[in-house]
Amino acid sequence: MLIIDDHGNTYLIKGDADFHTKYGFLTAVQLQNAKIGDVLSANTGRKFHVLSPNVTDFVQKAKRGPQAMTLKDLSLIAGFSGLHSGSRVLEAGTGSGVLSIFLANIIAPEKLISYEIRDDFAEIARKNFQKFGITNIEVKSKDIYQGIDERDLDLVSLDLAEPWLAVPHAKIALKVGGYLSSYSPSITQSKKLVDALGDDYQHETFETLKREWKMDAVRPHTQMLGHTGFLTIARLLKK
Repeated sequence: MLIIDDHGNTYLIKGDADFHTKYGFLTAVQLQNAKIGDVLSANTGRKFHVLSPNVTDFVQKAKRGPQAMTLKDLSLIAGFSGLHSGSRVLEAGTGSGVLSIFLANIIAPEKLISYEIRDDFAEIARKNFQKFGITNIEVKSKDIYQGIDERDLDLVSLDLAEPWLAVPHAKIALKVGGYLSSYSPSITQSKKLVDALGDDYQHETFETLKREWKMDAVRPHTQMLGHTGFLTIARLLKK
């Protein structure tokens, strides 16, 4: 279950034991009897709202290993590539599985295929999938630089150090009109990728900055979620 306190802090819990925070605690009995929409009072009087978690809650609470994309980047990949239930998607660079969870939720019941060459990263990802009950992901111990087994894909999503090396294989695996996305921390990586795309793709590269506003003062927050990485979204025009 998801509980949110009156300061906006969120907690993803099982609800089968007493839950302690610096603002007080909720008993196991309270949590086990709680229904979605209930407001629970901690021993300190602090209020906690009970909600049903969704995929964004899972993404934000997933265990991190390697550096993971933020929600703003995940959303842009899904939005610009037009994903929907039944889309066929392959990603390379599973990492902690944050992007995997986000994409798998969108394309369900279709299975997401994820390539990862590091066993330690794959293990972190699998534990996250199990923790959040995500069952439509298959992690393969495979190097995408050596080729892609799948065909007729709607999206090939890359989170790799040398994404340009995967471009020839992605072209074979994608359907015409399908998308290739690549997330890179360095603009030089994005430049090498775009050079490799040639004239077979329509593409754009961008970064997204997220700035929240304090609505009580009607001004922006002094801190913001700025640069996280560069995204390239490319659509295959011809084989």
